[in-house]
Amino acid sequence: KELKRLIEQMCDNDVKYMDSNYNPDLFFSEVKGLENEPEGKKRCEKCFRLRLQKSAEVAKEHNFDYFTTTLSISPLKDAQLLNAIGKEMAEKYKTAYLFSDFKKNEGYKRSIELSKEYDLYRQDYCGCIFSKNK
Repeated sequence: KELKRLIEQMCDNDVKYMDSNYNPDLFFSEVKGLENEPEGKKRCEKCFRLRLQKSAEVAKEHNFDYFTTTLSISPLKDAQLLNAIGKEMAEKYKTAYLFSDFKKNEGYKRSIELSKEYDLYRQDYCGCIFSKNK
């Protein structure tokens, strides 16, 4: 809801929101046995792979110039790992990945400022139920 609102508030008509079917069963089957892993370890890597694979598939299907992830804004997420998986998926799906570490150059600080400016909800976990419950 926040992304849709932000797009309406600050973007021109060239930016479109695309919804995707969330498949929690796939996530839970991928991370089975890793439920108690600490943040940023094997469970996260499995999740990154699922998310970036889906992003690469959509980018390929719609002939997008690039795909990437916003996860690199988080101080808790390993941008090098995200970029390595992004590169792997770009090669697999023959589409371009935008390498990023959005927390660099005070990017995380700027994200907080923009969240305040646009009155955006900010959750204090990545979205994973295991991260939320820690």
